[in-house]
Amino acid sequence: MLRDEYATQTRQRIIESFIALLEESDDAAVSTATLAKKAGVSLRTVYRHFPSRDDLLSATADWLNTEVFGLVAGENARELVEGFRVAAAKFDTRPSLARILAVTRVGRSMRSTFRNRLAFQRRRTLWLDAPDVSAPDRLRAEAAIACLDNVLSWLTLREEFGMDGKEAGKVISWAIEVILRETCGPDPADDNEEPCRRGTAFPPTEKE
Repeated sequence: MLRDEYATQTRQRIIESFIALLEESDDAAVSTATLAKKAGVSLRTVYRHFPSRDDLLSATADWLNTEVFGLVAGENARELVEGFRVAAAKFDTRPSLARILAVTRVGRSMRSTFRNRLAFQRRRTLWLDAPDVSAPDRLRAEAAIACLDNVLSWLTLREEFGMDGKEAGKVISWAIEVILRETCGPDPADDNEEPCRRGTAFPPTEKE
């Protein structure tokens, strides 16, 4: 039991040390020797926990996703629209790390491990409240949303428009909402129903 706990703590220390090195240097080529020194462990220990660099990147991406940024696809359209507001605010808490994820090669490698998972979850849940949307329209909407719902959008709005996470979250959430309304269209059974408002879909955008 104690051995397992120690192994978990060591693995976590290696991951956190790798993240710290990335934030300090913005260098994708962090050597294993440098990582071992930063974590206070031997090279052998690093390789025991992470036999390859891909193993390290995958584990780091999972930890960033669950423990730092908490990125989720959501269970319905409402959660998807609101999700970027939460994510953008979290990006603001670790801006250097978020930027690494957005623009560096190592960051893109880490993002791909959970972006594919998020895309699958999004595709599975997005159209639950709008089953009649055609396959081509779904594809177009999903592609546009994927371009918006990511850390690169946060960085673009931050660097080119001076927006903080709260402002960026509002802009991206509004854009996703527009795409869904244009794609789903109004409910023919109710002329007063707003687009995509069936079932658990999102509520009207909060008035500023």
